[in-house]
Amino acid sequence: MRNKLRVWLVSGTLLTMSCSLAQAQSARPAGVTDEELFGTVIRQSKWETLPIQVCWENPGENDARYRAITRSAVEETWERHSAVRFTGWRACAANDSGIHIRIADEGPHVKALGRYLDKRPEGMVLNFTFANWSPGCQRTQDFCVYAIAAHEFGHALGFAHEQNRPDAPAQCRAENAQGTTGDYNVTKYDPFSIMNYCNPTWNGDGKLSELDIEAVQKFYGK
Repeated sequence: MRNKLRVWLVSGTLLTMSCSLAQAQSARPAGVTDEELFGTVIRQSKWETLPIQVCWENPGENDARYRAITRSAVEETWERHSAVRFTGWRACAANDSGIHIRIADEGPHVKALGRYLDKRPEGMVLNFTFANWSPGCQRTQDFCVYAIAAHEFGHALGFAHEQNRPDAPAQCRAENAQGTTGDYNVTKYDPFSIMNYCNPTWNGDGKLSELDIEAVQKFYGK
């Protein structure tokens, strides 16, 4: 384990942080069961029925491009590597099941994890313009939309922030802990997870790590 100096461009500002990073470890060491590992998902948040419905609460003609990028991000990450499937992707109707997405110029987030988003109004919020929140993303708009969508849909599947785990480096927990902490770990701590704010690459460069892939396959099937 060693200290690395990281520099990120966030909201047009260069941020520098020293963070102690562990190397990615194999998913289940010999003699260790899944039940003995802690903290990646909320166990009860798993969707029991697939595919998962997705709808847009306020789609407009001007954001069609970014809605398509969002869908591509999900297809090329969580869907490509597991049995997870999302369907619908149309304007929300009254009492629609599944994930309801609101488009707004604010910090992207979910209001619950996994199946607890089912039918929840404004359950996920995505930003496509970055006029107020993180305006630095205006220079790489397509990439930011893509990488953020991949991260937020990890939450929609029940995955908590990796840096919240008790076995994450102490500095990562202290400086980056946010949101719900998982109660069940599918893999060992993964410094390169797309769900890890202490990842040396912002949002994992929009890609799932090897352990992200193993986690979603174990939780939802290959």
